[in-house]
Amino acid sequence: MLLKMAVCPHDVTKKSIYWINFVVYLSKKTGIPIRQEYCLDFDCYYKSFSNVDMTYSNPMDALKIHKERGFIPVAGNTNYDEVVILAHKDRSDALEDINGNKVLMVKNQFASYLGQKILMEKGINFIPEFKSSWQEVVNGIIKGEAPYGFVYKDFWEDFSDKFKENLKVIYESDERLSSHLIMLSPEHKRYKDVILSALLKMHEDPEGRDIMSKLNIAEWYPVNSLENIETLLKDLKINV
Repeated sequence: MLLKMAVCPHDVTKKSIYWINFVVYLSKKTGIPIRQEYCLDFDCYYKSFSNVDMTYSNPMDALKIHKERGFIPVAGNTNYDEVVILAHKDRSDALEDINGNKVLMVKNQFASYLGQKILMEKGINFIPEFKSSWQEVVNGIIKGEAPYGFVYKDFWEDFSDKFKENLKVIYESDERLSSHLIMLSPEHKRYKDVILSALLKMHEDPEGRDIMSKLNIAEWYPVNSLENIETLLKDLKINV
């Protein structure tokens, strides 16, 4: 039985060869033939949801394929999905000064929800304004469209120091609610234990550890539910 696996385009576009190596390695260690469905954009990626057997998905897409096809979570990793709250370089470093101001973010994204949760818990009111991409969020702050914005930590870390000169980080989360997740179709749930076992041992094997380091992953951990993600949305009164 061949398992078709789709990988989140944000990850594939940055580290395509390493994800190919990952799929080959996982296939070898589990004894299950696995083939990567190569999608460089989200339109292709979402279309693949109707026929793939595994995915490596961001938290919101993991929830999407869980609801649409009953996919089950297998594992997450130590490269957690976290939010960075940015301000224009001329703004105050105080998080409380966001109160009453516009905050740029991308709609229906985990980092945006995480940022909203953090501000809500601190009693900080804000005016959300949505952009179509994280790049537009950053550009909007620089251009003065809004003084603040949310972006993924990984996205922010990819920028050069020169580019970052126009912005500053006023908050970086360490919530560890979720990472990108390995998801498996219900039709192939019998393979969950063998796939999970291979992932959990991966960092102990020199070949596996080398692949993981290229993907910025230190270890995998087991995941049995998407409760953390669902609770976050429930707290924000968001239905997806």
